Amino acid sequence: MGVIAKLLGKEPPYNDWPKSYAGFRSDMAKAAGVGAARIRCHRNTWAYLQENVPKDTETTFTGTERGPGTAFKPPAPDEITSEKDGMITVPLSGTTLAAVLSWCRNIQPDTLRSPWTELDRSIGRRVGAAISQALDHVIPSTGTDGPTAVIHLDDRVIAKDTTP
Repeated sequence: MGVIAKLLGKEPPYNDWPKSYAGFRSDMAKAAGVGAARIRCHRNTWAYLQENVPKDTETTFTGTERGPGTAFKPPAPDEITSEKDGMITVPLSGTTLAAVLSWCRNIQPDTLRSPWTELDRSIGRRVGAAISQALDHVIPSTGTDGPTAVIHLDDRVIAKDTTP
């Protein structure tokens, strides 16, 4: 999309995610403060995230292992709600949400030594943008219960139905 689409607000929000490091840091703090959120996505998307978001060890910028990466804690299988067409709803704690968001950003640099492909980076951009958009609506808790945020990863392809 071009400049006109960007000015009209019609450019997909994930094309330039993350926009800035300051915005990313703000989103991380918001995510960490969320008590519970739900991600609604295809089961294969969730399987991809479970496989790729670090959960055992973290590595520092100097390349040394920092110890157990305890922020990403996927829910138990019985906590995941299955829907039609392979869609699922996955409950996440704020720290798990922040861990996913962090991974989405950390795989973005495109260097020759990066183990991440453009496919990985594209998935990370889309998931990261969806989380960031949802975090735009987070407000500090006043001690009262409210609805649990649902982050939708379910863009639709507009196509003519070809089924008889």
